[in-house]
Amino acid sequence: MEKHINEQNIPGTFLSLFPVILLLILFSLSIYIFGSSCSSGPNQIILLLGTATVFAIGIFSGQRYDDIEKAMIKGVSNFIPAILILLLIGSLIGIWFLCGTVPPLVYYGIKIMHPTFFYPSVAVICALTSCSIGSSWNTGATIGVASLGISQALGMDPAITAGAVISGSYFGDKMSPLSETTNLASASGNVPLFKHIRNMVYTTIPSIITSVVIFAVIGLLTAKDHVKPVDADFTTRIAELFNTSIFTVFPLVVLIFCARKKYPTLVTIFAGIFAGILTALVFQNKTVAMILNSDESVLNTLKTIWNVSYQGLSLNTGSETVNSLFSGGGMNSMLNVMFIMLTAMCFGSVMEYTGCLKVIIRLFIKTTTSSARLIISTLFTCFGVVLISGEQALGIILPGRMYASIYQKHNLDGSVLTRTLEDGATITSVLVPWTTCGVFFSEVLGISTLDYLPYCFFNLINPCLAVLFAVFGIKIFKISEQENQAEKTV
Repeated sequence: MEKHINEQNIPGTFLSLFPVILLLILFSLSIYIFGSSCSSGPNQIILLLGTATVFAIGIFSGQRYDDIEKAMIKGVSNFIPAILILLLIGSLIGIWFLCGTVPPLVYYGIKIMHPTFFYPSVAVICALTSCSIGSSWNTGATIGVASLGISQALGMDPAITAGAVISGSYFGDKMSPLSETTNLASASGNVPLFKHIRNMVYTTIPSIITSVVIFAVIGLLTAKDHVKPVDADFTTRIAELFNTSIFTVFPLVVLIFCARKKYPTLVTIFAGIFAGILTALVFQNKTVAMILNSDESVLNTLKTIWNVSYQGLSLNTGSETVNSLFSGGGMNSMLNVMFIMLTAMCFGSVMEYTGCLKVIIRLFIKTTTSSARLIISTLFTCFGVVLISGEQALGIILPGRMYASIYQKHNLDGSVLTRTLEDGATITSVLVPWTTCGVFFSEVLGISTLDYLPYCFFNLINPCLAVLFAVFGIKIFKISEQENQAEKTV
């Protein structure tokens, strides 16, 4: 991807925009025809068609097929760590169902959480968890899954619950010094990490407070209409099936500990899986035998764990609610997520290499005649790159590169750029059905992107607040000419 092509071989404006327009038309048609199942195959076909279209445009513009193909392969190869993370998270969810880490969270959550304040409580808990571990994905795959289970038992709206999970998770992902996107944005603008975080407070804190208030209002207005009484037999059945002692949350403690210690993501998830296996062997041996109608031998238990890590847990307890709540996970559950992420990375890689993406970004840059327009243009560029490439990181890196010098020309502090990168890319990626984040949360939470999108209040409010700050010049920090020259010489 580092190899550059000649400017004369970069497609023109119309050709660069054509694949994007084509994809938007086809995605709209896909949603109309297939509805919420559009991400289970139709969108992958569209992304492959879009990739082929960009290949044709690149070749027509004088680029070599082999070079475009190599760029695509390199872009996909950069995606391999994400594939491994996905597979391990699928395994983690299945193992945590089996070892009894998730069931106690649901069991005690039903008993403790009041339905009226359920939605804001979920948002706050997810925000605190994500801030602690620096990962929206891990938060969604653990606390998020448990929250959806509690919501189903209480009769709460699953789409609103998913919106609360995502709102809280992305607040932490954006503000935690442990978060990859936070560090990536800071590095993209060459801004010290904690200066970057301090500057994000101005748009982020009001957004999450407003979101929690909205969730609280929804809870107050709808609790009586949607909440169903919890069947006592349901909680009794959970207690019969699983050991609900406090020791079964040991894997969650291990996961948080490893994340706080800044261990690599793969190591952290592996630790959570192994802790889950150990917990299953020690605390859930009888449960495994009862669920799967097998004896309690260690060999059968290990066989069960092996199967669950790949295929997920499939319960048949006689209770449809229990079966639906605690069945799922496994590496197999992540295959569809991998397919759409793979095809999205193919499209994004060739769009970047052929220069089509650069041409589109330049169109946004032409509108930057004032500081306000510059910031708004950056927001739309970040979201546009996420929309086109399907990748959150590219939505931060590419606009960061393209806009850095322009922010200096406007004497704007670098932290304004890094804050805007996060406002435009980090928290919006989960709102697009074909992005890595959108597909991941849709699969893990079992709610389609279009269903939870209207309730991701934090993710919707934050970019809008960033626009208002830009228009009215609020917290838009400038630097002196001397400081600007000093930064240019660094």
